[in-house]
Amino acid sequence: LANRNDYEQTFIFCILWAFGSFLEDSQRIIFQEYVRDQTSLSFPNLKKGTSIFEYKVNPNTGEWSHWNTLMENYIPPEITPGAYGDILIPNVSSIRTNFILEMCVRLKQNVLLTGEQGSAKTSIINAFLSTFNPEEKLFQRSNFSATTTPQIFQKTIESSVDKRMGTTYGPPIGKSLTMFIDDLNQPEVNAWGDQTTNEMFRAVIEWKGMYSLEKPGEFHTLADMLYLAAMNHPGGGRNDIPERIKRHFFIVNVTIPSDEAIDKLFGTIAAGHFNQERGFKEEVANLSQNLVSVTRLLWKSTKDKLLPTPAKFHYVFNLRDLSRIWLGLIATQSNVICTEPLLMQLWKHEVTRVIADRFVTDIDKEWFNAELANIVETQLGESELSMIQGTKYFVDFMRDAPEPTGEEDADAESELPKVYEPIESFKIVAERLDFFLEQYNDIMRGANMDLVFFDDAITHLIKIARAIRNPGGNIMLVGVGGSGKQSLTKLASFIASYKTFQVTVTRSYNISNFIEDLKALFRTCGVSGTKTTFLFTDQDIKEESFLEYVNNVLASGLASQIFTRDEQGEIVTELGPIMKRENPKLPPTPENTMNWFLERVKLNLHVVLCFSPIGEAFRVRSLKFPALYSGCTINWYQAWPKEALVSVASHFMSSFPIKCSPEAKKGLFKTMASVQDSVAQACGSYFERFRRSTHVTPKSFLNFIASYKEVYTKKGNEIGEMSVRMDSGLEKLYEAGENVVQLNEELKVMEKSLEIANQKAEKVLVHVTKASRDAEVVKNRVLVVKDACQKIVDEIAVEKAIAEEKLADAKPALDEAEAALNTIKPANIATVRKLGRPPHLIMRVMDCVLILFRKKLNKMEADPNVPCPVPSWNEALKVMSGTSFLHNLLQYPKDTITDETVELLEPYLTLPDYNMSTAMKVCSDVAGLLTW
Repeated sequence: LANRNDYEQTFIFCILWAFGSFLEDSQRIIFQEYVRDQTSLSFPNLKKGTSIFEYKVNPNTGEWSHWNTLMENYIPPEITPGAYGDILIPNVSSIRTNFILEMCVRLKQNVLLTGEQGSAKTSIINAFLSTFNPEEKLFQRSNFSATTTPQIFQKTIESSVDKRMGTTYGPPIGKSLTMFIDDLNQPEVNAWGDQTTNEMFRAVIEWKGMYSLEKPGEFHTLADMLYLAAMNHPGGGRNDIPERIKRHFFIVNVTIPSDEAIDKLFGTIAAGHFNQERGFKEEVANLSQNLVSVTRLLWKSTKDKLLPTPAKFHYVFNLRDLSRIWLGLIATQSNVICTEPLLMQLWKHEVTRVIADRFVTDIDKEWFNAELANIVETQLGESELSMIQGTKYFVDFMRDAPEPTGEEDADAESELPKVYEPIESFKIVAERLDFFLEQYNDIMRGANMDLVFFDDAITHLIKIARAIRNPGGNIMLVGVGGSGKQSLTKLASFIASYKTFQVTVTRSYNISNFIEDLKALFRTCGVSGTKTTFLFTDQDIKEESFLEYVNNVLASGLASQIFTRDEQGEIVTELGPIMKRENPKLPPTPENTMNWFLERVKLNLHVVLCFSPIGEAFRVRSLKFPALYSGCTINWYQAWPKEALVSVASHFMSSFPIKCSPEAKKGLFKTMASVQDSVAQACGSYFERFRRSTHVTPKSFLNFIASYKEVYTKKGNEIGEMSVRMDSGLEKLYEAGENVVQLNEELKVMEKSLEIANQKAEKVLVHVTKASRDAEVVKNRVLVVKDACQKIVDEIAVEKAIAEEKLADAKPALDEAEAALNTIKPANIATVRKLGRPPHLIMRVMDCVLILFRKKLNKMEADPNVPCPVPSWNEALKVMSGTSFLHNLLQYPKDTITDETVELLEPYLTLPDYNMSTAMKVCSDVAGLLTW
């Protein structure tokens, strides 16, 4: 009988979970009562008001015990911000879901977890997978989104398995592979109502394989594979999955933990941090425990009151929000949070940052502040309510680096101590931010950031710095263009000593370039260990598929799918020595190394999304990629208040020269702010009346200021030029007046001079008249002389013609003489010079040469033998001894021969033997000189 009861109790447990696993808690109680009433099974007697689903059965004894009994020996882990993401404090829901996962995996049954957002589905499966022995079981994570196609999913599977033999693929032999697919219902439903990605997934499960994409027709069999999945409840814009794929999974609905479970969960976290071992005072530790339930009540009240609408689709509140609140609370030190008022202010700051910063309207914010005050007063009392009057902001960048002692490592950089503490005033923070901004512009090459730190800008920077200071902290900044989202993010990242990474979109930029940029980003965070802020704006979304990868990163930090096997091998090789040094207890297997790489990426990577709420794209993208808002803290930028507009105008125009009083200039700043405000109100009225959205943005105000300065400068220059011209004209008129007076004085003097000049002119005129008469006489004489000269010119022309005619007759003889001269060579001259007694004719010829060259001759004496002067042979030898003798003969200036020269030559030329034939007989060497 005992054995029969054991089996019966086990059967009750199995049948209830087989049919009731996908029900809600209230429906499970109804189902439990239905089975009790409709069957003869012996149900156990349980505590009144409890569900049998909160108990487990011992199959060996048939006894039922509460799931909480499994937590009796639970030792809470050390609570630190760095390990916060890996903490999973067990509760009834997580324990029983983990038990079912163990049973199903043991039976090789696929499991699908479904539930509301924030019900810890992903955390439960991740914690379950982390218990696998890597020597026997491997696991791989994947995320679905609206753009996940069958091809992408197939490549994910192919990248996770190895080839065994033939066309069989799977994990290494002797191991099994469990693939976890998160957000299973996210793939888009096509026009025919099909989810092609999930249909392909269903075919992979049924056929235990898939056809190759590279080799059409070749079927790849998958061995030793198991699938776990998670999805949100369908409805509210979320898809369901095909019925045919549901049949392949054991479906478990992960219900939201009860209030007691939530309080126990976060109470454990609060007790792990706010305790006396860490230096916190007892009253602070006690108050932290009271804040657990207060936080839950505020969160639940907000969740029930502020429901999502098409305009406020991001009003989705889940357990992640409570987790982020407590992450901010435990990132503190006991020497800072040393009193109850400081803890209350810190708590108010954190719940406001996580919950209220996403609110779109001031009405929602006012409701939240009133509800916060009401819950604090009701649960804690008026004294605690008085502690949260006013608003304090907490930052971690107000302290300077410690003074160097000389014992530091020379290569180590002195980082600023990051102490999370309240600020005293915005003025002090603004001065600190001005210091960081100056450093940023000096250090960052090409940076010339000019920011105005008015109160709103400071609060937004504080919110960004708060989000990225936590490990794996991400934030979505939603605001119209020009709100300063990117500038404040870059400065906050610089203050935190992070590297800022942003893709550079070009005309040819595509998904391949984006993946390469992500690879470089993940290597920086995972291998180098550099803390990095990934700044991603809606202007960078050139293709919607970009968001597929951003969604995966935000959902689970998933990065391994973009790396090929070879690239993963390179990462394992580079990261292996680092992992051995920092985590020596972890076996250095490739799987462990890649998992450690992903953990480093999640810790060091901070995603900051900068989106504009204008248009439908923002809402559609958020619905298609839920991790964009569920994986981030949301900060909704409101319009700049009038004080901020005045501060901005004052900053950009205080040094701008305006010809007015300081009071008038301040009035101008207020007027410009009023204009911006009035246009913004007009945009709202326009929307209410015509249902058409128009927007005036902070960028518009900056353009307004720039346009004002440009127009003022232009008009100032035009008026200045006109003024200069007018001044110049007036000056010229004044000068002209003075000149007229001066000229009148000069005119009086000149009139007297003119009278004297007239008298002189009359005298000169008389003299000129007489001179002209004399000139007429001379002119007549000149005309007579001119006629005589003309007559002489005519005679000369006649003689010139005759001379030219004679010259023409003499030209042949001249040419003959020059030709004869060309027959004489230097050797001939040398021969003549050597003659002791040269012929008389030759000596006479040389005398003629001396006469032509106007050289010295001997004294004229009659020659006794020939009727001519005695030859000057010695002078002739001197002339012939010159090296240029022949050259001078050839270049002789014939036109210089005068009548006197011809007269001197005549006695020689008229002798009877002075001819060529005689010369050829007596001395042929220089006979040509005679003819010349």
